[in-house]
Amino acid sequence: MKINLITDAPKHNLAIMKISTWHKAQGNEITFNMPIMPCDYSYASVLFAKNKMKYNADEYGGPAFCAAFLPTEIEKQKPDYSLFPIDYSLGYTFRPCFRTCGFCKVPSMNNPDTEHHSIWEFHNPLFKKICLLNNNTFFDKRWKETFVEIWDAGLTVIDENGYDLRLMDEEKSDALKRTKFQGKIHYAWDCMQDEQKVLAGLRIAPRGHVYVLIGYDTTEAEDLYRCQKIIDFGHDPYVMPYNQSRAEKRFKRFIDSFMWRKYKTIEEAFSNYV
Repeated sequence: MKINLITDAPKHNLAIMKISTWHKAQGNEITFNMPIMPCDYSYASVLFAKNKMKYNADEYGGPAFCAAFLPTEIEKQKPDYSLFPIDYSLGYTFRPCFRTCGFCKVPSMNNPDTEHHSIWEFHNPLFKKICLLNNNTFFDKRWKETFVEIWDAGLTVIDENGYDLRLMDEEKSDALKRTKFQGKIHYAWDCMQDEQKVLAGLRIAPRGHVYVLIGYDTTEAEDLYRCQKIIDFGHDPYVMPYNQSRAEKRFKRFIDSFMWRKYKTIEEAFSNYV
């Protein structure tokens, strides 16, 4: 059989990579991102909702289709790393995030997998880097095992989703400091109601980028306040506009410009931003 795999994911797509491995093991021929090629069966894994109707396929899945899951026999496969030009392993050691944030798609996806997984279920030992797709690593009661496996293998971590400051403690902070990351570590401060827990986490977390969601349920004054606190603790804010309004985009440009470094406070800098 000839199987065609299609995705709009720009860097990698774990589901497509596992489907490829499974079909190759059955002796099937794989074509990738060639939607007009004749085939016996096709899969489309769609990341962006705007592309839901873009592809003709026999089977659809991906984040654009919230309740789409791989069959168990395919989910257990190692990814086919030949599909994408990447130099890192890719997978989950823990899928769930037990938060119920209204702006996030993860709760609506309701993935049934709540188990801890070893990196060796998906890691290719030819790679010296590993990309964890975990939605919230620190919700995993066995999170330390993941870091120990990474240390023992001498791997560099590519941080896709970041680490929950509300769950930060000295042990977790020490584990992050011991781990080699590609680029800065990512955290987030989305809502003002989390202020005390986030600030406690910022005090002890190793330096990193902090995602700042704006336009969801905070005011501009609260956005300035959060950015100031993040900077005060030695981290860098990274603004994420929720509505993509002109005002939100302007605020993001202001933070991204780093012109605020010339001023004593973020508020003073913003009042002088043109």
